[in-house]
Amino acid sequence: MTGTLTTDVERIVWGGLAGITVYVIGQLLSKFFIEPLHELRKAAGEVRFNLAFHAPTIHTPIGRSEEISEAARQALMKSSCDLIAKLHAVPGFTIVRHLYFGALPNTRDVGAAAVQLRGFSTYVHEKSDKANENIEVINKRVAKIESLLRLKPLE
Repeated sequence: MTGTLTTDVERIVWGGLAGITVYVIGQLLSKFFIEPLHELRKAAGEVRFNLAFHAPTIHTPIGRSEEISEAARQALMKSSCDLIAKLHAVPGFTIVRHLYFGALPNTRDVGAAAVQLRGFSTYVHEKSDKANENIEVINKRVAKIESLLRLKPLE
């Protein structure tokens, strides 16, 4: 009878250890891989938000004021920095991004989108004829950013 009791106790202990091991592995995967990937995806969503929210300032130079232009510039710069920061928070991003089944762009594209955002932010202060001349450049940069981050174009 004592042999059966020991076997039952051993099963309980091994079952408990297995449960704890699965829980710890799940938490490690979540904290180091899944959450940072989700944060990067949220940063790409913020880019979409900023491009949509500041679209009147971005695409209509005649309506720009100093205050509105500065708010748009800061939002675009913050989005650029967030992309880079969130990208580097994911260990082994090139391998781990496949957990999202291709929903995230590669490292090079995220970096290029961040560069495009930084460069693009310099155009939102222009108000003169030069601003009207740069609308085509602005539209190309917006399209490039959307393409790099795999965002659907605004309609």
